Amino acid sequence: MPTPTARRRDVGLRAMAVVLTAAFFLAPLALGPDRLDDFPRAFLAYWSAGGTDFPPDLQHAVDHQFRYHLIRVLIAVPLLAVLVTLTYRARRFRLPLGALALAAAVLLIANVQGAVSPFGTLLPHLTAGPADTRLVVLAQVRDQLDHGPVSPPLGVMLDEYVRWHVVKGTLVGLLAAALTGLAVRSWRPRRWLSLLLAVLAVAALVVVAANVSTVVNPGPPFLLLLQGG
Repeated sequence: MPTPTARRRDVGLRAMAVVLTAAFFLAPLALGPDRLDDFPRAFLAYWSAGGTDFPPDLQHAVDHQFRYHLIRVLIAVPLLAVLVTLTYRARRFRLPLGALALAAAVLLIANVQGAVSPFGTLLPHLTAGPADTRLVVLAQVRDQLDHGPVSPPLGVMLDEYVRWHVVKGTLVGLLAAALTGLAVRSWRPRRWLSLLLAVLAVAALVVVAANVSTVVNPGPPFLLLLQGG
């Protein structure tokens, strides 16, 4: 039987989880509009200039993207901590709370990626630009990747793309290790839960392997990204 103090603590943790969840989705709105529709035009100016420095419009988009993901990281960290604590404390609701904690971990990973590689997270939005311009850029990128030399703008893009996947592979690897540890610990009391956690750990390891493959040979998946695949 939980004590009144323990019940109050659990109520407080649930309230924190609700507030942090709302903040995760609402707080970034304070940054104002993202103006992602302007990204293809700003990118074309950057690509045409041939240097590594971002023009003002593109720098604004990158800065906005960085702040957006940083805010979410700063909220997702305590949200994950609260959900993990609730999962440990609330035995009756351990499975749904554990699922929410896993979702929070996935969101944290995605936003750490965005904060570390804000320009990289913008690249998929190139598909929103004019098709003829995008096809010209794709042809130039493909030619540089196949025959060289790699231009300064493409070098920056590849660095951001690889960094994005290094971070994802590392963080998902840590998640896989945590899931494996929980699967081992749960084997005796709840074998079905242990098997579920093991399946999730294997899925995470598949994601890690895919990211390692991308880091080793980034060219083909990078082209696929620019094509909208």
